[in-house]
Amino acid sequence: MTPFAGLLIFVTVSCFVAGQILLKHAMDIMARPRFSRVRATVVFATAIVVFAANFFINIGLLQRFDLSYFFPFQGMSVILIAFVGAYVLRERLTLRLTIGSAVISLGVIFVSLS
Repeated sequence: MTPFAGLLIFVTVSCFVAGQILLKHAMDIMARPRFSRVRATVVFATAIVVFAANFFINIGLLQRFDLSYFFPFQGMSVILIAFVGAYVLRERLTLRLTIGSAVISLGVIFVSLS
């Protein structure tokens, strides 16, 4: 794997995580009793743009790599979403979630080494 391909994998995972966090943030804005439609729309539209970037980068990466090599990196997005959600959205991070994230991380490492 070249450094550029590694960067693209990092970017696509980051875009997916950012898209999920932005989408959840937009839903949180809309759940408030008094919310700004403009702000919610901007956050929601930004999430869609980030997801679109993720989609097109994924298509390019899938042309270069086997799915069995590329997909474990996508599994890391679940872990990142949990921790970024805890930090950015102030969601609760439980011990069970942390242990599960560690197990997933070990699985990704083992698959990536093969």
